[in-house]
Amino acid sequence: MQKYLLITGTIAYRALVKLFEKTNPEILLEVKALKCTVAALMTTDFIARKLGEELPLSGEEIIVIPGLCQGSLDPIVQATGCQVWRGPTDLKDLPPFLKGEQYPNRSTPEPEQDQLTSPIRILAEIVNAPRMSLAQIVERAYYYRESGAEIIDIGGDVDQPFPHLREVIRTLKAEGFKVSIDSLQEEDILAANQVGVDLVLSLNSNNLELAKILECPVVLIPDDGEDLTSLYRNLETLAKWNAPCILDPILPPLTMGLVEGISRYRKVRQDFPECPLLMGLGNVTELLDADSTGINALMVGMATELNVNYLLTTEVSHRARGAVRETSLARQLMYRALLEGRIPKHLDYGLLTIKDPFGNSFEAAELREMQAEIKDKNYRIFVDDVDFSARQGILFEILLSNEPDPVSLRIRTLNTKAVFLLRC
Repeated sequence: MQKYLLITGTIAYRALVKLFEKTNPEILLEVKALKCTVAALMTTDFIARKLGEELPLSGEEIIVIPGLCQGSLDPIVQATGCQVWRGPTDLKDLPPFLKGEQYPNRSTPEPEQDQLTSPIRILAEIVNAPRMSLAQIVERAYYYRESGAEIIDIGGDVDQPFPHLREVIRTLKAEGFKVSIDSLQEEDILAANQVGVDLVLSLNSNNLELAKILECPVVLIPDDGEDLTSLYRNLETLAKWNAPCILDPILPPLTMGLVEGISRYRKVRQDFPECPLLMGLGNVTELLDADSTGINALMVGMATELNVNYLLTTEVSHRARGAVRETSLARQLMYRALLEGRIPKHLDYGLLTIKDPFGNSFEAAELREMQAEIKDKNYRIFVDDVDFSARQGILFEILLSNEPDPVSLRIRTLNTKAVFLLRC
């Protein structure tokens, strides 16, 4: 049976030993604590030197070092003659790691997976752009691009033209952005076309004739938001004119026909398997009192199954802040799962912002044992449902508040010298 030598520091030693006593993974292993309190602070050169001095090895062992240790593994290999693995960043993940179970190690991502790029393109809409200065629009565009958007969508007004639209598009194009315009105003659409806009949202029967003179693709929507008959009819007309288009069957909010909207997307994809599709997510993420990370993951997952080509999203309300980044992470997650024929689990934890993928709590006795090893004044915080510990074992109790806000927490020290109120 293969033997593993697990390297750790003095603080985590007891917790690591107890972890394997509890899980009983049926693995032959030895836990070795080197003379360093914090395992993550050990370098591979330090580990190589200490192992060479302190522990005779047969060369048959597999040495597993903490995931946060810095440096090449070569010095350890040369000093011991053993195979060396860099383990997970959290000791609680060692049992599944040694069993060969797949989960993402955020400190050492798989290079070949980093190179995977989802074919879905993201349009990030700058809402209320007519009331923003040029500098504000450019700043927002850079933020969206850094968040993962490929196209900056300029949102216009419903009932009046956009006065400085030409200047905005020229400036963004000069900065290297791809730009779309989201407007039903004919004046805006023609002005955008004159300065090289890349995409126009949206056309229906009321303004379809504009497609004859536009020099870019258009997004085609149903006349009343639901009528696929008008969408199909106008698509046929655009095909006769050789005008490129992207179809948007329109996605309504939850409780207002979301499921029916998804059904329309499915039908359009079945009827036109080669035609590009756009799905707007804002009607869902902006109009629901729930955290947007999970909503975006689910919506992007469905869009991936439907082979949607473009996703339009916004960050208007406070609850939707970060939606562009979340959408970008979600498309990569879903694309990787689709390519590997797997469910989107234990592939990337970037969208797990509220809850951890695994339980990570320590018992009070384990924290006390770690506390006894701490000699410096640095803070270590371990969180579970009740307690977390800080510098030199000062314990804090987290009490769920009786206030209406379910994410309010009262935190007090166990010696009751201080009371804190946190609001998420």
